[in-house]
Amino acid sequence: MNRFTFAAAAAFAVSACAAQTPQQQQAEQLRDQADAQADAIEAAAENQTAQMKVEAEKLVEQAGQGGGYDAQRLKVRAEAIREEAKLVEKQAEARAEAIRDAGEARASAVLAK
Repeated sequence: MNRFTFAAAAAFAVSACAAQTPQQQQAEQLRDQADAQADAIEAAAENQTAQMKVEAEKLVEQAGQGGGYDAQRLKVRAEAIREEAKLVEKQAEARAEAIRDAGEARASAVLAK
């Protein structure tokens, strides 16, 4: 490790240990709140999609026990539920990303003051 790299690492370590200003603390709190809210959205979506996937599997099992048009309808319904679960996941990811971005924007605005 050359002297420049060592000096940069030492400077970074010292700055990381330095006391935060009230604005930095507020910015960090805003980021943390946004992350927590986004994590909650993602967790709720995971729970919902897990239930949906279980429901789809039950329908597929029922379809396997029967035959004819009823079995086909159950398989179609199961596939629709799986597709809906994918959309729920995508929507949750987009909402979580938007919340994190908004939290970062608020934090940047506090730091810019």
